[in-house]
Amino acid sequence: MRTIKIFFVLILSGMGRIAFAQEMPAEIKAALKADDSVKFATLVSKDSLNNCYKEGNWQYSLLSQAIRSRAGKCFNLLIARGADVNKACGGYVPPLMHAVKYGPLAMVKALVAKGADINYQYDGEYEPAEGQTPLTYAEKNNQPEIAAYLRGLKGKQ
Repeated sequence: MRTIKIFFVLILSGMGRIAFAQEMPAEIKAALKADDSVKFATLVSKDSLNNCYKEGNWQYSLLSQAIRSRAGKCFNLLIARGADVNKACGGYVPPLMHAVKYGPLAMVKALVAKGADINYQYDGEYEPAEGQTPLTYAEKNNQPEIAAYLRGLKGKQ
């Protein structure tokens, strides 16, 4: 009986991670894909700036989605509007971890300038990032320029 209870607790906790996130509206996806910051600006309000959106098994902030989409203009708009640079959704990684994985360096620098935590260490369900810091994740994902930049910041602390 105890095994059954534990099983249901695990199932329900995993479902809860996904259940409260919504799918990203198609218009926002299209604006990110096209890097159309004018259209994107009309779709993202101050209230929705830090929303989490479900994609597959994970949740992403708009800032993380802009990074993953390599949508530089939309990324800059979110930064200018004050998006939370340390926002992790549903136990997943924050924007800086996406930026060090996907690049470019300019996005990493913008996140750091706005206060992204360069000492962050992931502890969650996403196995490839388990125990990783932004520096080690950049190295793991073959981003030598980003890794060198982060190493330089660590040396200044």
